[in-house]
Amino acid sequence: MPHDRSHLPYRTNVGAILRRHDDLVLLCERLAPREVWQFPQGGVDPGETHDDALWRELTEELGLQRPRRSCRMVGRGPATNYDFADDYEAPITKRFRGQTQTLFLLDFLGTDDEFDLGHHHDPEFADFEWVSRDEALARMWSVKRGVLLATIEALAEVFEAGFTGPTASR
Repeated sequence: MPHDRSHLPYRTNVGAILRRHDDLVLLCERLAPREVWQFPQGGVDPGETHDDALWRELTEELGLQRPRRSCRMVGRGPATNYDFADDYEAPITKRFRGQTQTLFLLDFLGTDDEFDLGHHHDPEFADFEWVSRDEALARMWSVKRGVLLATIEALAEVFEAGFTGPTASR
């Protein structure tokens, strides 16, 4: 039986929507549980800015050695709360009821060979795919869909404008 988390705080979190030249977005499959897909994301450490946390997470989770060179920030969505699923049990659920996530939209200027999912001592992802926004919404963990929808709404003009960066040689 899941424990009551309603009295617990939300953890401050950032996430990255990497958009490729063809307007597909990067979605990553978690190592555990498998077949759970999400954007690269992670907590904001004490004393860290949202921007600094974003760049750190891109290095930790995707293995991007120079994320500020491989990605250009083009938008920042609203901070949006989501609660962990009732049946989700992990160490984080003992301290937090969910997360207040801010998604950043970044144009990815690099190539897929820059990703090294096993780079970090505690890797989170098994695989990645470039998918449409609709496909991302359909495949991502349901509790996080509201964050993506709020970001798409807030950044509608930026999404509609499409990829604005130079394309890397593919």
